[in-house]
Amino acid sequence: MRLGISYNVFDGEELLPYSLLSVRRVAHHISVVYQTTSNYGNENKNLLSELERLQDKGLIDKLFLYEPKSYDSETNDKHTIGSVARVICVDDKGKRTFRNGTLNELEKRDIGLRIARANHCDTYMSMDADEIYDTNQLMDAFANFRIGDYDSSFCQMRTFYKYPTHQIDPPETYYVPLFYRIKPNNKMEFIQNNDFPVTCDPTRRMKAGYVRIFSREEIEMYHYAYVRKNIESKIRNSSAQADKSFQDRIIKQFNSFKESDRKCMMLGQHQATNLKIVDNKFNIKI
Repeated sequence: MRLGISYNVFDGEELLPYSLLSVRRVAHHISVVYQTTSNYGNENKNLLSELERLQDKGLIDKLFLYEPKSYDSETNDKHTIGSVARVICVDDKGKRTFRNGTLNELEKRDIGLRIARANHCDTYMSMDADEIYDTNQLMDAFANFRIGDYDSSFCQMRTFYKYPTHQIDPPETYYVPLFYRIKPNNKMEFIQNNDFPVTCDPTRRMKAGYVRIFSREEIEMYHYAYVRKNIESKIRNSSAQADKSFQDRIIKQFNSFKESDRKCMMLGQHQATNLKIVDNKFNIKI
């Protein structure tokens, strides 16, 4: 079996070399579907040069430039937004929604699937730049996936805040898709929670079929979600959007966070989360 991995990237490229090194030995083909303009109209002018450097080192096989779209809140019609101001959709009750980010993200992950299929891969992983795996665990999990003839698989994660030694405690209980079997007509699509075997990112779903759910002891994803050079770029451009006052609060807390602190706030949360100190497993230096 041939594993195709595709990264969805706008920023966080300082973590991408660590992630690529963790999966390169397992993957037959690695693509990066990138955008230099975010889903909300902000620019990352330094991204392409770093991606080309990593491609020259043999860590990336294909780069694909994605132009973000704005989506009409009722028809889902797409319009290229270039570098215009951030697009916010409004639902039928007048409430602000941020479907622009999630719909673009879903499309990027589906492009990655098509690239893997076009390069004769029969298994697919969709990843972000801040996600890292233990290479030996990934190799063992892929072998188990092949032997078991599964259609999809999932694992849990541990998330880090500001420093690669500060881990969220206890870890989240939701999942991340690991391997999907590539079939002639399958695609990334929105699937309702009650029709899906686990709780996970809605932009990473396809019909699950015969499922393998890995335990934490078998494999985990190491999610360096808040280990960034530029936290404002992450918060302002994330698909997990919040109102500006809450974004400002998270950015301010991150910038004032000290290595001795043991609580943090993140997008999608309404109360502080505990942290514990662990080893810097991948020797990350940001």
